Amino acid sequence: MVWQMKGQLNEAVAEYRKAVELNDDPYALALLGQADARAGQREEAQKILARLSDESKSRYVHAYSFALIHLALGDKEHAIDEMEQAYRDRADKDIAYIKVDPLLDGLRGNPRFEALVQKVVGPKPVR
Repeated sequence: MVWQMKGQLNEAVAEYRKAVELNDDPYALALLGQADARAGQREEAQKILARLSDESKSRYVHAYSFALIHLALGDKEHAIDEMEQAYRDRADKDIAYIKVDPLLDGLRGNPRFEALVQKVVGPKPVR
């Protein structure tokens, strides 16, 4: 993820590919899919999205994983739909960092997303 945050998508994609080879984890696959989409490899990202969808029929795939790829493909509304599903699934570890996750920056400012952020993090305590 550091490579991606530094804007070095080719390096990020290479590392995500290694992670997928080493670990049969849907989240690693989602990270690869969203990086592929951001790197202009939309067809590869679509294939990964389809693969995750197939895998979700036989094992749990977090909605957050789908959201990352949809967002990277430019489908913000579908990404928010998936984030809302992650919230309904009580997938705490996935959306606990919703307010600060840089992979979700493309959703910031969207009223639906901001409402979801408030549901997840709640109001700040008064001091």
